[in-house]
Amino acid sequence: MNKIAFGQYYHTDSFIHRLDPRTKIISLILMMVFIFVIPKDQFYALGFAILLLLTVIVLTKVPLIKYIKSLKQIAYLLIFSFFFQALFNKSGETFPPIAQNLSIANIAIGVVLLALYLVFRKHLPFKLLWLLLIIVAIIYIFQYPLIGKTIKPYQLVIYKGGVVTGFFIIVRIMLLIVYSSILTLTTKPTDLNNALEWLMKPLEWIKIPTSVLAMMISISLRFIPTLFLETERILKAQASRGVDFKEGRVKEKITQIISLLIPMFIISFKRAFDLADAMEARGYIPGAKRTKLALLKFRLWDYGVLVFSLGIVIGLIVLRVNHAI
Repeated sequence: MNKIAFGQYYHTDSFIHRLDPRTKIISLILMMVFIFVIPKDQFYALGFAILLLLTVIVLTKVPLIKYIKSLKQIAYLLIFSFFFQALFNKSGETFPPIAQNLSIANIAIGVVLLALYLVFRKHLPFKLLWLLLIIVAIIYIFQYPLIGKTIKPYQLVIYKGGVVTGFFIIVRIMLLIVYSSILTLTTKPTDLNNALEWLMKPLEWIKIPTSVLAMMISISLRFIPTLFLETERILKAQASRGVDFKEGRVKEKITQIISLLIPMFIISFKRAFDLADAMEARGYIPGAKRTKLALLKFRLWDYGVLVFSLGIVIGLIVLRVNHAI
């Protein structure tokens, strides 16, 4: 769990690190709009977004493994999203249908393969790859009638529209996660707090305490990795007492989860009280006006990045409105 990249700051000297944090937040929002505006059949626009992301990753000088770890946490979600769209989205032309034979022998083999995976997965490297191979093997086995009576023959029909939609969904999610990781990896928590407070200034007109809200957001982002580290320590402590969170019945798993949640709540409240005491000792008063040690200032390259980000979003919207794409 300590491998999560989101919420962690990676110190180095790069062009992206030197950008104003407000520039990075605004550019992130604009890139989110750009990603969602891309039509699902426009691979050129999606390819441009991927190429732009790779360029930004190179400019950050942050090791690539940091971004890969952030995607690893949602790998199963990506696979589920793709297969759900591929199997249930019935749009567009169809691929050649795959004949399937639902028999007792086929079902038994499929159940055995999945059971073996569940039993030995904690000892397997590349668990996700093994799961994909097992799914493909089950689909292949179901093509042939084995020993026993065939319960029901059917055809597995996959639509091209579903595959394309599934592909676009997982790529969009990956782009959003990596772009968000770039923001937290290249921006200090204090700078992020100051930028959020500045961006939310208009909300003060409707009596919303923006400084308190910005502080809450920045503290939440800062303590995401800390809570994951504490969770891992509790898991190791429970494992040393013989608790196995991957085994057991439903009732046992509920008991195991409770044994994890209660210490997590206690630790979270303790850290919150310690942080509150530390902030009070340093004279922090919620909502009070404070001066800044380092003032945020837009530079020439910040304006250039903002103009570029806004330009590609406006360009894509104009092309969509004019039905050019």
